Amino acid sequence: MRNPGRILLKIFVGFFALAMMIAAGAASGWCEDAVQCNEARPPTAAAAVKALADGNERWLSGKVRHPGRDFARRECVAKEGQTPFAAIVSCSDSRVPTELIFDEGVGDLFVVRVAGNSVDKLGEQSLAYSTEHLGVETILVLGHQKCGAVKAAVEAYPKPTAKFLALIYAAIAKAKDVIHQRGGNPDDKNELVTESTDQHVILEVKHLREIHPFKEMVDDDKLKIVGGRYDLDTGHVTMLIE
Repeated sequence: MRNPGRILLKIFVGFFALAMMIAAGAASGWCEDAVQCNEARPPTAAAAVKALADGNERWLSGKVRHPGRDFARRECVAKEGQTPFAAIVSCSDSRVPTELIFDEGVGDLFVVRVAGNSVDKLGEQSLAYSTEHLGVETILVLGHQKCGAVKAAVEAYPKPTAKFLALIYAAIAKAKDVIHQRGGNPDDKNELVTESTDQHVILEVKHLREIHPFKEMVDDDKLKIVGGRYDLDTGHVTMLIE
């Protein structure tokens, strides 16, 4: 006589496997048919970069529109899901509020934040999810002026330290070389922090452009990966690599 418990277990496993297959199929192409809650969502990667620049200009001028922050947008993304047009790799610093400095709303930006705006394996996988399943068209790596993580990394360099600081060491080495090449003093801590901040952004962008799945999307003009620095003093985002 068959064991009823084992039969039920097999049925459950079968249904579970079927559900996972359906979910995987939906996830792989759902964004093509997804409802876009932002009617002004940029249609291309180049337009997405421009939308970020335009939003930052509004933030600078004080003429912010505060788009997508009303009840209708919140209700739409809750019901229909998210279709962000840009992913931002940003520092965790509380002075760098991404949706505010780009004047965007709920559901517009997919944000990966970590002290020092570094991209490790978890960050790469998060960004891959945003590009492959959510339809993100551009990735912006955003460093910022007076970054505490970069300053701490410069102070610790080249000794063993916390991972989030050690991830900045390659940028410090590059910054020292850049400063030397232009006739500066690589041991000047202030100059080194400033240059390391920019070099870290540039190296992260170059890294992302060369790894799967981003490289293929960049090569097909379906994705742009750019980098910039946010200046706390002015509120301006300076593009470092486009």
